[in-house]
Amino acid sequence: MNAEFCNLVKESLPHDAAERLLCALSGTELSPTIRLNPFKTKGDVSENQCVLEVLKGAEELWCKGAFKLAERPDFTLDPAFHAGAYYVQDSSSMFPYLIADEIDSALGANGVLLDLCASPGGKSTYLISLFAKEGRIFLSNEAVPKRTPALTDNLAKWGVSHLIATNRDPKNLGRLEGLFDVILADVPCSGEGMFMRSSDALNDWSLRTVEECAARQRSIISDIWPALKEGGLLVYSTCTYNHKENSDNVRYIIEELGAEYVPVDKALAIVPGLLKLDYGYQFALGSVMGEGQFFAVLRKRSGRSLSAAVASKSQKFPFKELRVNISDNQKNTFFYNRAEESIYMMPSDVAERMIAIAEAIEGAGGIGRYVKMLGCRVGTVKAGKVIPDADFALSAELQRCHFEMKFEELKAALQFSVAEVDRGTALRFLARENITPLPEWKQGYILLCYRRLGLGFVNNLGNRCNNLYPQERRIRKRL
Repeated sequence: MNAEFCNLVKESLPHDAAERLLCALSGTELSPTIRLNPFKTKGDVSENQCVLEVLKGAEELWCKGAFKLAERPDFTLDPAFHAGAYYVQDSSSMFPYLIADEIDSALGANGVLLDLCASPGGKSTYLISLFAKEGRIFLSNEAVPKRTPALTDNLAKWGVSHLIATNRDPKNLGRLEGLFDVILADVPCSGEGMFMRSSDALNDWSLRTVEECAARQRSIISDIWPALKEGGLLVYSTCTYNHKENSDNVRYIIEELGAEYVPVDKALAIVPGLLKLDYGYQFALGSVMGEGQFFAVLRKRSGRSLSAAVASKSQKFPFKELRVNISDNQKNTFFYNRAEESIYMMPSDVAERMIAIAEAIEGAGGIGRYVKMLGCRVGTVKAGKVIPDADFALSAELQRCHFEMKFEELKAALQFSVAEVDRGTALRFLARENITPLPEWKQGYILLCYRRLGLGFVNNLGNRCNNLYPQERRIRKRL
């Protein structure tokens, strides 16, 4: 093993923990861990037929709704995984559970939370699971364009609509002064926590890479700092072990940016083996189950708060609110985007604020350049019909929507039926193979469900079905 890496680990962690870590890096593969989607599963696991198979013999973790699996299944061949019933995530990355009280208090009744470096979406979906309440908005950002599709796909699977996904540099988001009550910055790092998973990560490691990462991390935090409101929380995290990217950078934020360190020692009792450092807490392989994660909580001592100004800006987006004849769907508002001829669904209590924030990020015009997701896209209007969108099929809000929605101002309607399918049919659909309709299926758009979980739409033409599942999301593994 790289001698410089070993020495840096010994500088960064207590002696015993460093020795356990270095020994564990040559050990066996870790057991997979997953989190259930609370918007699509019930509290009593025994009632969740969609996840019973994957949870057979599983052990519940220290955070509610998370499990260590007895064996590694082939997740690609589980339709429930594609429907968003659960998310596969290393247990160390579930650390927001340990600071839930601090984040919840900072968000208050109408807070805005930013996941700054969000792809592929694990922490974003967990933050939404933990802190979703009426009045709150979640923004997930990924600066690297090629990583953005993975983020939007996973957010769509989670099935909620009080979120915005963007592809912006932190410096651009930093111009939204005082908008965010909480910022989670899981910054790009040297990836030492990935060594168990990837030999390339270890082979590519160098002290120079560590120094470059540390400098980049300071730049990212400095760029986004103006967007954090006074008294707001910054949660700084990495999946690495060394002090240069962790404690040293936390000290920089305190001394140079004007932050107050917030200790959360209660976490030590919840996760035995969690390491307390001078600034922050460390999940370390060999001491705690998981690949490894560092986190620290900081409070901004001063700054401006302009979130109200952003929220009250005049709307320049080409959005028009629609009246929908659904008497029992009071929680959502539907908007028509004239530029795209598309219909979007957003929670009624935050819809106008979401559009205003998206406008502030994107500028006048239509979404798509920087704003990659705004609520849930319902469908596209064409010749008096609404062609349903793949994201709408994954929405947990479908239980509150009728299977016929008339948008009178557009003189268009969305009509679809529902069909429950078996595992084989579900996988063929997810692979975008041809689906032969059953005799009892109605013609027109059909929402295919697997164990009551929405998968996507087909258009039943009578003798065959057009598969509307997105090409870029299809299963590529041979069935």
